Amino acid sequence: MRKHLPLLLTALMTLGVATTSLAQSAPSAGGGAANAISEAVQEGSNPYRPPSGGNTDPEEARRAKCEALKEEFNATSKQRAYESSGTSTHNAQGRPVPKIERDTTRKDLQETYRANCT
Repeated sequence: MRKHLPLLLTALMTLGVATTSLAQSAPSAGGGAANAISEAVQEGSNPYRPPSGGNTDPEEARRAKCEALKEEFNATSKQRAYESSGTSTHNAQGRPVPKIERDTTRKDLQETYRANCT
């Protein structure tokens, strides 16, 4: 038992730290304003003071964001890309078959552009 005591103490401390961090980051069910203030305090920003970026026109900011989305979309490859999610399934013979999923980055960018810029 004494041999395993340091390992047990380490595991308990790790569990305590993980539980504490989860409890602090869990959003509460009510009060949208309270959550926004809590998040702003955690991030170190003040929601009551505008950022010191100057006064920009909202339409100009939206146009710039749309241009950035368009450039990012055009920079992605038009070729279909596939990626492995890391897990695999087994076929009827018991052999592992890698799970491959299509990369949806280009489609996601296109949908974001259509939703925000058209």
